[in-house]
Amino acid sequence: MGYGLLGEKLGHSFSKDIHKLIGGYEYELYEKNIEEIPSFLESGIDGFNVTIPYKIEIMKYLDEVGDNAKKIGCVNTVVNRNGKWIGENTDYFGFEYTLESLGEDISSAIILGDGATSKTVATVLSDKQIKFHKLSRKTHPYYLQIDEFLDVDLVVNTTPVGMYPNNGESLISLKKFKNLKAVVDVVYNPIITPILFEARELNIPNSNGLLMLVAQAVKAAEIFTGMSEVEKIDSIRTEIMKNRNLILIGMPDSGKSSVGPKIAERLGREFVDLDSEIEEFAQKSIPEIFSEDGEDVFRSIETKICKKFGKLNGLVISTGGGVVTKRENYRPLKQNGKIYLLKRELKDLNLSNRPLSKEYGTAEELWNKRREQYLEFADKIVVNTDIEKSVEEIVGDFYGNIGN
Repeated sequence: MGYGLLGEKLGHSFSKDIHKLIGGYEYELYEKNIEEIPSFLESGIDGFNVTIPYKIEIMKYLDEVGDNAKKIGCVNTVVNRNGKWIGENTDYFGFEYTLESLGEDISSAIILGDGATSKTVATVLSDKQIKFHKLSRKTHPYYLQIDEFLDVDLVVNTTPVGMYPNNGESLISLKKFKNLKAVVDVVYNPIITPILFEARELNIPNSNGLLMLVAQAVKAAEIFTGMSEVEKIDSIRTEIMKNRNLILIGMPDSGKSSVGPKIAERLGREFVDLDSEIEEFAQKSIPEIFSEDGEDVFRSIETKICKKFGKLNGLVISTGGGVVTKRENYRPLKQNGKIYLLKRELKDLNLSNRPLSKEYGTAEELWNKRREQYLEFADKIVVNTDIEKSVEEIVGDFYGNIGN
């Protein structure tokens, strides 16, 4: 029958895509309630991964449990061998691989959360003789006691705080830590959570949960098939990262609404024009919003729309010329995307029909006012002298430079 993922809610799981890239077997998603687990085990499936909330529950149905799973106290991979259900925990390997990828010498850590993933992280750290404390909202020590642990080398978030659809949430700030060498957030959607944004701003090595997810999947595939594909981990992560959003910013009339649809067509993606979405939300045109409600109301709506579409994946997004005027818009756009600043010669820009053209005057005056903001948002600058050439340059960079 093949393999799959067992869980309660799997609508935004990346697992099927990852196992397809590993290759060699069928892999499906199985959303089941707790009462359906016995019949699922009798369905003829050869093996499966387990996610929230069944990593502990599934253990009562197993005939054997591997060493790592015993130590951790939960299972995320199950295989049928000669009629017996064997459980293992490949999250152990996934976190170990992630930790080693950071290349830092870690001697102390705090773990945020006390669930199944927290147990996995604690077991890996213990095996590596790394001292750690768990912080929880339920038991001592609590999150509010974070100031007692500011000298640690590593912070690991194992909670779902900041995970889609509750993007933007964070448990702690990193600014008070004295010797922080690395930060890991096991959340992988969005790609950059608030705690990882802060780590980046502080130049602290960091990783989201995608590498852990891919590494554990590759180890699970080895259990399923007997074939080791460890060398594929980094390339699979890179391939999954290609599904992030491609975002265009730039001056009014810089070509975003011309270049964007052509990029979307090339990539087979949906194109989203945020200005059009703002008009749909307000049920009036942008000039009408400015004249009837004012710029503050427009910017507030714009931020809501940035948050709505920025938390999704696989889109080509064109923004309004002034989206950079609110720093608050940066994280919603960047969390799942790469941002391209589209530039044209200022003399070629026509601002005559733009809402703020009278206030700021010439294109040069508007550019001078927003220049630093555009540059702060942009991952890459593309000079748009020809639409087709700009499309080629952006698509080539988007797929060729995943790291940024």
